[in-house]
Amino acid sequence: MTLERLDIQQLRNIHQTRLLFGEQLNLIVGANASGKTSLLEAIYLLGTGRSFRTNRLQHVIEAETDQFTVSARIRAESGALITAGMALNRQGRILRVDGKNARSSAQLAEILPLQLINQQCFNLIDEGPAHRRKFLDWGVFHVEQGFFVIWQRYMRALKQRNAALKRGNTNTRAWEKEMSEAAVQLHGMREAYVEALKPILHESMLDMLEIEDISVDYRPGWDTGRPLADVLAEEAEQDRGQGFSRYGPQRADLIFRRGTVAAKERLSRGQQKLLVSALILGQARLLAKRQTRRSTVLIDDITAELDARHCARLMKALADTGAQLVVTAIDAESIPKVENMDSRMFHVEHGVLKTMV
Repeated sequence: MTLERLDIQQLRNIHQTRLLFGEQLNLIVGANASGKTSLLEAIYLLGTGRSFRTNRLQHVIEAETDQFTVSARIRAESGALITAGMALNRQGRILRVDGKNARSSAQLAEILPLQLINQQCFNLIDEGPAHRRKFLDWGVFHVEQGFFVIWQRYMRALKQRNAALKRGNTNTRAWEKEMSEAAVQLHGMREAYVEALKPILHESMLDMLEIEDISVDYRPGWDTGRPLADVLAEEAEQDRGQGFSRYGPQRADLIFRRGTVAAKERLSRGQQKLLVSALILGQARLLAKRQTRRSTVLIDDITAELDARHCARLMKALADTGAQLVVTAIDAESIPKVENMDSRMFHVEHGVLKTMV
């Protein structure tokens, strides 16, 4: 998928603008607080239905106004044009695809596969397993057509069991059976995806970090040698004491190591950024390989935490994915040039964007 045109109205400090993007590199330059990150946020909203800067979408609306709108024209690999849009007003969130109400934000994600590299990406290494499950499930969602339906089925059953546990209800077998059946499928999809991703990640890590002993291990969240229903039944009393289910795919994790030590303990901040970038770009490569679909990769402040040599490695790796790139920087001179890569440059100042090249 390729983002061709983006229209923004009343989003943070961007009152109104239209951008026509190039197929490869799109560079957004401007001073700090000029609106560069707000532009990336607009694209992210369009592709996910949520913001990466706030959990309260009302904060995204331009001051003194009561609605923001983001809309786009997207070209599919078949050549077909798709229109998509999102708006937020006092009545709530509105999602549209080709002039019709979207089923959910998942429909937007299908149309515009997005990856984001910013300072928050360190959470993938530093923080708890929820961030790593989100990363894992992004990839599985885009390569396994039935994943989302199975995931919804599991999460509904999990919610019902947790509610019963909090009430002290001892009759949870029906939900445990439902969870167990869905868990087998989720685990199979996740495990197969990680195995397909590993060789691509290894290559990406060597290209960017020049380090060979980084490993990625998948932990499913329970002993998969036993049916999840049996595990849950055995642990039901303790789960009731805790008020939630302690085993299952909702507890899955990815473990990153350098040698035998946690990667975050042996990598610098710059190396961690390259590791996260390698993970994200590995997903983009696998998506292109499995589904022949392009990702759009958003990179906020690409030079942060990186010296010139490693920034050049990252830019080369980004170009090699074949993804559409939207990159922000304070000035264009700080971005290494990549041979045979078409680029388009935009300058932003006080929320006003102008096409430079």
